[in-house]
Amino acid sequence: MDLNDYIGPFIDETKDNLQRLNEYLLAFEEGNENVINEIFRVAHTLKGMAGTMGFSNMASLTHTMEDVLDGVRNGKFYLRREEDISLLFECLDTLNQFLEDIKEGKGDVKVDTTEIKEKLVRILQIEEQKTALETSSVDKEEICDHGLRNVKVALRKDCMLKGARAMMVVEEISSIGRVEFADPSMETILEGKFSGNEFSILVKTQVSDEDIREAVQSVGEVLSCTVEEHGTSRKDKSSRQVQGSSRKGHAKSEEEKVTDAVKSIQRKTNQTVRVDVQRLDKLLNLVGELVIGRSRIEKLARDVDFKEFEEPIMQLGRISKDIQELVTKLRMLPISFIFDRFPRLVRDLSHTLEKKVSLELEGRETELDRSVIDEIGDPMVHLIRNSLDHGIETSEERLAAGKSETGRLKVRAYQDGSSVVVAVEDDGKGIDRDKVVAKAIEKGIITEEQAEKATDREALQFLFIPGFSTTDTISDISGRGVGMDAVKSKVESLGGRMYIESDNGEGTSVKIKLPITLAIVLALLVTIDGRVYAIPLESVDETIKVDREQAKVVNGSLVTMLRGSILNLIDARQFYGIPEREEQDNLSVVVMRTGFRRIGFIVDDFIGQQEIVIKNLGNTGTTRIKWFSGGTILGDGSVALIIDPAAVEETS
Repeated sequence: MDLNDYIGPFIDETKDNLQRLNEYLLAFEEGNENVINEIFRVAHTLKGMAGTMGFSNMASLTHTMEDVLDGVRNGKFYLRREEDISLLFECLDTLNQFLEDIKEGKGDVKVDTTEIKEKLVRILQIEEQKTALETSSVDKEEICDHGLRNVKVALRKDCMLKGARAMMVVEEISSIGRVEFADPSMETILEGKFSGNEFSILVKTQVSDEDIREAVQSVGEVLSCTVEEHGTSRKDKSSRQVQGSSRKGHAKSEEEKVTDAVKSIQRKTNQTVRVDVQRLDKLLNLVGELVIGRSRIEKLARDVDFKEFEEPIMQLGRISKDIQELVTKLRMLPISFIFDRFPRLVRDLSHTLEKKVSLELEGRETELDRSVIDEIGDPMVHLIRNSLDHGIETSEERLAAGKSETGRLKVRAYQDGSSVVVAVEDDGKGIDRDKVVAKAIEKGIITEEQAEKATDREALQFLFIPGFSTTDTISDISGRGVGMDAVKSKVESLGGRMYIESDNGEGTSVKIKLPITLAIVLALLVTIDGRVYAIPLESVDETIKVDREQAKVVNGSLVTMLRGSILNLIDARQFYGIPEREEQDNLSVVVMRTGFRRIGFIVDDFIGQQEIVIKNLGNTGTTRIKWFSGGTILGDGSVALIIDPAAVEETS
């Protein structure tokens, strides 16, 4: 058996289980002790999976964790809220590191677990010296005669790894008792050579039949489990067959509630499959080619004015549009994939900073393209770190300011047209505008005269300048002079925009507006020196015509007045080093927004809006490419470069 064929599902399932452990431990820490059985079950499952795949170091750590959790769930001892639970979180971090190494093909041998395992063993040694579980606390009616039970297990007929699944079943049974006998032999079972997908285990245990069944049911691909009293063919009155696999405390799936006759129909109508993301990327590329082909056919039909083509072209347009929307939805993931990290992050940071923080999450079901999801996680983490470190005050400071001692951090997501807005909001001390301006003057960014004229919104934009920081003390959390500028750059590289608002003493709100997908977007097509260029419509506020006489040079910059405000103008021909255009009475200006700043980009002419497929330009190592975020193929087969407004503003 080649285990390499199963490394992908192992990584996916382990990642899901580690996330569940994080959530359960957080709930346990908050006082919900009922989840301890689930914590034990998931840890036990992780151990079995790691052992089956041959990752012995990973299995060894989870085995030691399991010993601690088993003692807690059986009431032998209690976890100290701070120290012991933090150690379990440290174990999860180590398991995540194992998983990252496994994904990179390094196996599980790079991480040293000696110290963390010693800490876990120390918990056992200390607590076992305290109070043991009294025999009288055991329900005598649930103890079997002589404690011997015959457990008959049947795996599903379509089970691919019989030996691996059987090993996991044996591991589960071993966790609640001592295995006395196996039929067929244990070697035959573990090799998966038993016939009919059935085997029996004789176990000596003091747990109830229900607990035995639940242990077996926690393993996937189990068809049925029957528990009998040893030495009799009579089934225990409480035993029953259980179809499928289910975990303690969880509602059974629909498949477990229906008969075999309905199952075949259920599988056809309610089924999910894991798909390699590279296949989805390839499918999206093919859909992009279909969109390009459709545009070319539409243009050719318009050029020759064939009326007979109108109806079939419209039908082709509808079909290709439906396919495009379907493929886009296939790539969508709920933003909970990012949000699920935050409770643990806030928990750890609040402990480190010795602050009381309440986290609220809204809009977890809001969906984004997985390419956006993959990129936006780290910027969101930085914003949360900033809120906790710079924004939310200590309990003493909050009480002195007349606030509750617990700070509120709210992270929410919602759809806004063709975009998704993600907001990080806190009720902390806000941003001191005067301090920001003073720092800007100190760094020579602005003069004192300019500072007096700067609005609050303009002052906050200094926070996005590389190396700008108002923090006097450097810490591991923030204040190193990098961060907000990197967040802004990442957001704008995704075609998004970033907004920051703050009320001194009341709190701060940072909003990120992102396109739902990066593959196929609406764009404004313009011409510059006879060539067509595209500007993402998400970054376009409006298009205007400016009388040449209304464009003036002020302090070396070309500007014009737009509804009472000064608009800086950038001539595309000068910017790209193209010969100047002939004198025109009116200038065609695209008003582009980057962050809170607006710039007017002078082009030769507007063509109109069009749906475009973004193609990566690759890394050529030249500065000129930085002005463009990609390219696209137009309806006539020509290539148009996609202008990056943020790069234009940054290099102008």
